[in-house]
Amino acid sequence: MENNQYSFHTFMFPFQWKINDLNEDLFSEQIKLKNINYAPSNYWERVPIPKTDEEKEGMYNERNYFYQFVHNALYDDGSDDSFIRHFERKIPSSNLAIYKIDSKNGCYELEIASIILNLYSTGVGVLQFHLKNTKYKELNDIISINEYGRRIFPPFYDSINKRDVIAQSIELVGVPSSTLLKEDFNGYTVNDSNKPASFIVELIHEVASNISIEAVVDDRMFVATWYKNTEWVNTLCKQTNDKSEPWSDNKNWYRFIFIDSAASGDPSCQNEQMLQDLLKQATYKRWQNWDSLYGVSRYSLVYLTSDGCPDFLTYNFETEYIRIAEHILVQKASVLRFSAEVSRISTLPNDRLLTSKVDSLYKEYIRFVNQIHFREVSAQDQGIEMYNMMYETMRIEHQVEKLEDEIEDLYHYVSLLEDKRTNKTMYWLTLIATIFVPATVLTAIFGMNNTYNVVNNNNYFLNIFAIQIIAIIVSIVIFIIAFKIYNSKRWRTK
Repeated sequence: MENNQYSFHTFMFPFQWKINDLNEDLFSEQIKLKNINYAPSNYWERVPIPKTDEEKEGMYNERNYFYQFVHNALYDDGSDDSFIRHFERKIPSSNLAIYKIDSKNGCYELEIASIILNLYSTGVGVLQFHLKNTKYKELNDIISINEYGRRIFPPFYDSINKRDVIAQSIELVGVPSSTLLKEDFNGYTVNDSNKPASFIVELIHEVASNISIEAVVDDRMFVATWYKNTEWVNTLCKQTNDKSEPWSDNKNWYRFIFIDSAASGDPSCQNEQMLQDLLKQATYKRWQNWDSLYGVSRYSLVYLTSDGCPDFLTYNFETEYIRIAEHILVQKASVLRFSAEVSRISTLPNDRLLTSKVDSLYKEYIRFVNQIHFREVSAQDQGIEMYNMMYETMRIEHQVEKLEDEIEDLYHYVSLLEDKRTNKTMYWLTLIATIFVPATVLTAIFGMNNTYNVVNNNNYFLNIFAIQIIAIIVSIVIFIIAFKIYNSKRWRTK
């Protein structure tokens, strides 16, 4: 790591993907990674196994950090059936690739360390930009980088003109591409809501050409940032007799965690008690006396430390902790992807394929619960605590429970439709059987052997004939009554 590196920024774009030609297929087919059309590209490479010795060493440490049963959800094993496919953007070593943010607060240029795309077999993916900052050391600059660098479409239509929360432009400079990887947001219209920036879409389609994508978080990418500022750390971390948690009411610490770039410098939370409550919930203070504070929000994972922080601590943040954050985002995106499929299926017409579609959805949900939705991913205390913070902040448990209720309701609904279809079939079978009852009776009656009676007793034949006539009349009456009963029941159940 460079001696003058002030911060490291990771922008993560979680998204849902759909294969364009498979919208009507079973859900298991829609989210199968093998069904994606992977475009032959000179710009991307699938990298299931680290290539350099440094990467191999880092992967060894990572794999030991996480439980073995979590590895399938974190690492690409290189097979066609892998749960995840890991792609890395090729950037020539001779190029200095820059993530350029032109905003009203200034122009920021950060070196691109890597661009990564992970696709998961739950119909979601995460595009990541890993950026080094060696130029800007002031807190306001760090917040501005995070604020304007993460916005991928205008949240409000008037933002196109005002540029209050979006950049003038974001551009990837020095990254080889067949198109210009730049978004200036000038082309957005009222019909372009939730449309990610063009360079985001272009990068993903360089790998997978037959999918459509939809943002998960909203107009913002998730931000993971470590920042070195010794002077500020001394203010926030040094305990005194009067204050054991100096950070607990610090407005700048709030702005850093929640990426609050208000022009006035004041946080958008204008209630002192609420600000303190939010900071207590969002701050991880285990290593406060070692000049280290972590913060977690729905949109960010931040780490503040001093200039003397050992490199391995910031490296751990860039690997294990960012990996945990990505996994939480994948859980959230997957839940939303499943929920969208529940809504789609519930609007489909009642046909015999509906049951198969619900069965396929339920099967993939069980797979999600077993292979992604973990209560714990590491045996390390800090890993357990950090994961729990992010898990609770993103309200994953609540969302999973809600999804389970949605799928259960859908299953009951389809079961009722299936029962109704079965009852209707049974009705017609019963009606047909009832129609043939008189015919059966008549066949039995006229099939009686009357020869003996005619020979031995001439009057007996007349008696038998009368009985047959009465049986026919009774059968017809029974048929008419049964028909009216079933017919009236049919209309009542419509």
